[in-house]
Amino acid sequence: MMIVFGGAFNPPTIAHLNIIKKLLSIYKGSQILLLPVGNDYSKPELIDIKHRMQMLKILTMNSKNTQVSDLEANRKYQGTLASLKELGTIDDDIRFVIGSDNLARIKKWIKYEELLTTYPLIIMNRKGSLSEEEVNSLFADVKHQFTFIDFDEDISSTEAREHPEKRSELLTDEVHQYILKNHLYKESIYV
Repeated sequence: MMIVFGGAFNPPTIAHLNIIKKLLSIYKGSQILLLPVGNDYSKPELIDIKHRMQMLKILTMNSKNTQVSDLEANRKYQGTLASLKELGTIDDDIRFVIGSDNLARIKKWIKYEELLTTYPLIIMNRKGSLSEEEVNSLFADVKHQFTFIDFDEDISSTEAREHPEKRSELLTDEVHQYILKNHLYKESIYV
């Protein structure tokens, strides 16, 4: 099984690493494919994909069964469904990981209904997000297969970008050092 973990990873945090560890402990023998969005994804604060990919490689250097994909780095953004279809030529058993906080916005994604009917989703469930019942009710009109995994780490990439003084708590030391060395995000007197 290939578990595709997509996102901006801007920057990748300790929470991303802990999600990978949790998935590998639950889905033993699976492959985790990290799929960072390309540069043309519509987020103004997004740093260049080459840096995000390098940070993901640094983050996962000691993680077995984990690799970083450059699929979306090498083409115009076409949406998650297009990427999963392309990855389906490599492995026909694909699951897509999404945080419960992002699930509420999935109806705005390109061809979201086809995505939900085609691929099982692993929902990383966070306290304060939609409950399983609320999610299933929200998507009652679309065939879907959701697996919920409780994961309640309150760490975000936004916080790491906006609060340089907290980066040592939110990022691995290696990722933090990469950010400093390459002068990424807002420079601050705290770093």
